[in-house]
Amino acid sequence: MGNAIITGGAGFVASHLAEAIAEKYDKIYLIDNLVRTESLRNIEHLPKDKFIFIEAEISKFDFASLEAEVIYHLAATRINRCAKDPEEGHMFLADGGFNVVKHCAEFGRKLFFSSTASVYNNPKRFPIEEIDPCEPHTLYGAAKYYTESLMRSFAKTHGLKYSICRFFSVYGVRMDCEGAYTEIIFNWLNAINKGERKVTVFGNPNEKVLDLVYVKDVVSAILKVTEEWDNEVYNVSTEEGITITDLVKTISEALDVELEVETKPENRTDIEKKRVGSVNRLKSIGWTPEYNLEKGIKETYQWISSLNGQN
Repeated sequence: MGNAIITGGAGFVASHLAEAIAEKYDKIYLIDNLVRTESLRNIEHLPKDKFIFIEAEISKFDFASLEAEVIYHLAATRINRCAKDPEEGHMFLADGGFNVVKHCAEFGRKLFFSSTASVYNNPKRFPIEEIDPCEPHTLYGAAKYYTESLMRSFAKTHGLKYSICRFFSVYGVRMDCEGAYTEIIFNWLNAINKGERKVTVFGNPNEKVLDLVYVKDVVSAILKVTEEWDNEVYNVSTEEGITITDLVKTISEALDVELEVETKPENRTDIEKKRVGSVNRLKSIGWTPEYNLEKGIKETYQWISSLNGQN
């Protein structure tokens, strides 16, 4: 069976991936600097004999010190943290990406990389396809695209085998409470759970369109593309954009609550008003999503309720 490494191993998506691949490997090393989670809360339930946690910064980590056949590279800082501290963001994303890619190429290890819809900027058509121009305007998106480009380069020079997924707006159990696109899900559901019935929207709620994909569907996409190792890039989305106005309605119906919307001026300049991705390429290799938005909202709400000590 061999071993695997997950970078960003204490994170949101990584914790679900770890559960999903538990039976595929003898040992799974979870490497994380804990800058994003600040704790092991997402992985504390995992058996210690199977999952070995290592606190380390991947831009400096010696991956050759571990025996592994595959690296799942999910480590990333937040987009807004990159904007506040570009040098740190570059180290985490670009330098970290280079270290992982170079190692995999030189040691013949397969590499999965979690990229982002942030590589697209001002798309001219929807849904966005993988062949559409990538001209990221944030350091976060640029560093992710840089890592993608390194992988393509090392594939030609060293025969690197890889798969790339560009995640759109991922939400669900264990999600971060910060993030340009999904923080509203956590904040709104948390507020509703505490009895509040007013949600705050920044900007025009009819203009901003999100492509919200549930974390378990994201993990199933990772499992599918890593069956292929075809040196391809795949969008992971729902292909169904939803306005903030309709998102409020969906949450109201899913949780059977009446919500009042308070609008405020937009306070972010690093996010797109609309992102909807095509998943034709992903579906062509057999991926099928299992979660619609209502089902995902209900499951996420149950988790938030448990955090607040309720059933």
